[in-house]
Amino acid sequence: MNKFLFAIALLICTSYLGYSQRFWVENFESGSSTGMLVTAYVGPNGAWTQSIGTEGDQPNVWYVSCAENGHTTGVCGTGCAAVSTTATGATLHIGGNPGGITGTGDLGASYDAGGFCGLVYCTNTDRKAISPVINCTGKYTITMSFYYIEAGETTNDDASVYYSADAGLTWSLLVNPAKTLPICPLQGYWTHYSYPLPSSADNNPNVKIAFRWVNNDDGIGTDPSVAIDSISLSASTTTTAASFTTNLSTTCQDSCIIFTNTSSGAIDSLTWSMPGVTIAHPHGNIDTICFSTPGTHDMTLTVYHGGTAYTSIHTVTIIPTPSPAITVSGHTLSVSGAYTTYQWYNGTTPIAGATTNSYTFPGTGTYTVIVDSAGCPGFSTPYVFNPLAIEGVNKTNDYRVTFTSTNSLKLFATDILDENLNIGIYDAAGRELFTDVWNKGTEFKSINNLVLPEGIYLVRLSNLQTSVVLRFAK
Repeated sequence: MNKFLFAIALLICTSYLGYSQRFWVENFESGSSTGMLVTAYVGPNGAWTQSIGTEGDQPNVWYVSCAENGHTTGVCGTGCAAVSTTATGATLHIGGNPGGITGTGDLGASYDAGGFCGLVYCTNTDRKAISPVINCTGKYTITMSFYYIEAGETTNDDASVYYSADAGLTWSLLVNPAKTLPICPLQGYWTHYSYPLPSSADNNPNVKIAFRWVNNDDGIGTDPSVAIDSISLSASTTTTAASFTTNLSTTCQDSCIIFTNTSSGAIDSLTWSMPGVTIAHPHGNIDTICFSTPGTHDMTLTVYHGGTAYTSIHTVTIIPTPSPAITVSGHTLSVSGAYTTYQWYNGTTPIAGATTNSYTFPGTGTYTVIVDSAGCPGFSTPYVFNPLAIEGVNKTNDYRVTFTSTNSLKLFATDILDENLNIGIYDAAGRELFTDVWNKGTEFKSINNLVLPEGIYLVRLSNLQTSVVLRFAK
């Protein structure tokens, strides 16, 4: 079944439900496998156009093709695929510029983030793909829905939705959908999105919607750019309709989401419900819920009038807080795991330039790393390093040290070591002079040709948990 017939079937089914009626559908069935510009696309509702702001010489471009194939919720993006229960055909998407130096063209929702402006070419982009006029005469409480994928870079490389109540003479920002989850290895994770149109759309014959893409040409950005498919506008056909909004559809563990009732018509009472979650104000118009458990959660709003229940459901996604674990090798601290950013701290002070998964520390301190995963920060347990701290190492052992007249340092244990010990030699000011390893399975260690000036010195024996400090004189 192609997308147009599928949409007609949905229109018939939903009209019998009595809650809403889908009256406008755009599926972008261009027939193009790649390269069709949005300005060349004429759909069942009419021609799409675009407006362009201030741009570079090689901006990103809106295409309508199956180079980025549309999908239903929960599917990773692909190129052209046969229409099925999950694959829905061509999409509106941002791709590369078809001409000039890069010449990447339509490779699906894959874009050039730039970074060479002033040297070679500029990819600064600011353009809207604009729908035909939508006749909303006789339609009220209108909701727009679509499927999409989006990444880019925060609001620098970003897609947003615009609305016009006067056939495109003036525009206002309608909503900026969140980036879709970065859980697919090569492309975006298709997600469903819905949002109510302003009341000025009610009974209005001159509505337009537009999708805006901006790129600031800083060379930073992640595919996919953005792709949109299966846009529909639905209007309430009952005097009572349940609806609500959230300030966030995706957030981090231990964060909060605000749910606001936007239901219309006559309402006798209402109830919020979410499995496994206690709701503080289950019968109020607004509630804030804080989530300690990651995963997806379905919030249901049920409104009642005249003994009839009307429901609306939104799914929110809670991203787990990362918990990086520090491993230690000598003076190098490291964390494993794929994180977006890293920042090492000594105490509460960020360490300049320490922004990778490892950090080699110079000496005494309390070291912590903060990482970011999908926009969610996580803190490691602090690692405390103090070379002069006297603790136990192999507590069944006693240790002693001698320094001979031939510049040979000799270490003795009363019993055979059952683990390797790190050796650090320091001067009286705590400066590290020499390091070595005392291998397990031995009870004696000799370090030869250790030329030192006269003075008092410290030997630190340590494992990952504890340490002991010995003193000797030359």
